[in-house]
Amino acid sequence: MIRLDGVGKTYRTRRGDIVRAVEDITLHVAENEFVTLVGPSGCGKSTLLRLVAGLTPATRGAIRVRDTAVREPFPDVGFVFQQPVLLPWRSV
Repeated sequence: MIRLDGVGKTYRTRRGDIVRAVEDITLHVAENEFVTLVGPSGCGKSTLLRLVAGLTPATRGAIRVRDTAVREPFPDVGFVFQQPVLLPWRSV
């Protein structure tokens, strides 16, 4: 089960401007339910997945996976990135 309640993520640019990557997302995905995120480039799909996986902290709201609050990456959750990325907490 995945549950997002009022989740938002903002970033600050080098100039100090605030960018809202995702804002006020509420989503409940039941066990064995299949969900697809579809949208144009830059709409927040990857950011939302990174939030659920615990790779990026949410600016606001709550995220729970299997009734556990997401505060860090889950050791048993896989994630395939668009670009090659090293995960410093993982070993070969």
